[in-house]
Amino acid sequence: MAMNKRYPVRGLMGAFLLSVLVAFGGVGLQYVRADGMPGAAPATPNDSGSDAAPRVNTEANTRAESYTRAMEIGYAAAEARDYHTALINFRRALEARPGDRYALAAIANMESYIAQQRAEAAKRQRAMDLQSLLTRAVNVRDWACAAASLDELITLVPPNSLDRAQLVTYRGEVAGFLEARDTVENWSGVCPG
Repeated sequence: MAMNKRYPVRGLMGAFLLSVLVAFGGVGLQYVRADGMPGAAPATPNDSGSDAAPRVNTEANTRAESYTRAMEIGYAAAEARDYHTALINFRRALEARPGDRYALAAIANMESYIAQQRAEAAKRQRAMDLQSLLTRAVNVRDWACAAASLDELITLVPPNSLDRAQLVTYRGEVAGFLEARDTVENWSGVCPG
């Protein structure tokens, strides 16, 4: 009864299902993992311990195994926040199983995460550029440029952060220099345009 170890079924209905599985050789059967991801039926070693009757590895089995492996690698990479590796593997899974809703959803999620990362990187870069411009403007007392740099920099900092509060305070000091028209001859010398 070697097959019962592979397909644990009981009773009359179980015997019927087992005979159907045996008749079709169990090839291409799918199961749903505990995490809800569909996958290929797991391979089991030959019960006799010999390779006398190895399981035939069909194209369907190979594709199912490729799909499962790619999805698992993709999920592990996503958990590690390596969204590019995850995206590559979810696309591989989609190649193995075209139109698969799990792979399509995972691809959409990874593309969204990558877009968010790029937007955050661009925002950080803009903040660093503005900080540099602000430093140059303050060094030459170009208060108009300093004020403009601060105004944009404030919008890039989270609303409830201490950094934003400090920038707003500093903007108030710069406003004082603007109102006093201090070193007006230096204004608009640093900022482009």
